[in-house]
Amino acid sequence: MTVGQLLSRARSQLQAAGVPSARLDSQLLLEHVTGQGRSWLLAHPEVKLPGDQVKTYRVLTDRRSRRVPLVHLTSGREFYGMSFFVDANVLVPRVETEKLVELAVEYSPPDSSLIDIGTGCGAIVLAIAKQRPDLSVTATDVSVGALNVARRNAAKHNLRVELLHGDLFGALSTPQRFSTVVANLPYLPDDARDELLPEVKREPNVALFGGPGDGLGLYRRFLAQLPRYLAPGGYLFTESDPWQQAALIQEANKIGLKPIEQDYFILGFRLA
Repeated sequence: MTVGQLLSRARSQLQAAGVPSARLDSQLLLEHVTGQGRSWLLAHPEVKLPGDQVKTYRVLTDRRSRRVPLVHLTSGREFYGMSFFVDANVLVPRVETEKLVELAVEYSPPDSSLIDIGTGCGAIVLAIAKQRPDLSVTATDVSVGALNVARRNAAKHNLRVELLHGDLFGALSTPQRFSTVVANLPYLPDDARDELLPEVKREPNVALFGGPGDGLGLYRRFLAQLPRYLAPGGYLFTESDPWQQAALIQEANKIGLKPIEQDYFILGFRLA
């Protein structure tokens, strides 16, 4: 079959399955299979592809039509100008989270220490480490599978980061003080599960749901631990839904954190 025929058939199949980005996804999957860029594929609809590529593409299209996330099919995601390996063990990095990286890069004091709590695939801490090689960086996660993905990404980018397994700060063998803490913890309320897109439902629950009610249960536990680990004058950068920010600021104020930055999803604090 030709490039044009495959793209047309895949687009129709994905549209019928309710995939919102059917056209783009059909192109990205074929780009992944052939190794050719989208501009080349669109400019050469008449080119016939080898049978093995056609077969692989059909398998991937079938899986995408069952709402398997695109990133799980291509095993890659770009974040902050870097390419990261992603699989079903981790949350897919979101573009809005890049603001968290920007703030950590801007505010972290020179030659200081930074820790990423709940690192997932490592995108946040590795993006920071690349921009700020002067920092000593540590990251934790409760998921062994997530840490394996983060290690793979650290090796891919040849970046040094201490990766520790454990729940929040419990991964640290001894209490340490960090100048900067970043945390993109799960914050979706448990009862929001039915509202999620089918693709999001396939992401790990441990990386999505923060508890009943307002979804900030895990953040409250994290903030209760934070005073032992954040240095005086230190910074905290977090992500949450916009409607949760007032409650998160209120909780942060209880331990002496004062807001210094507020974006649509991202909050920045400094310890008084």
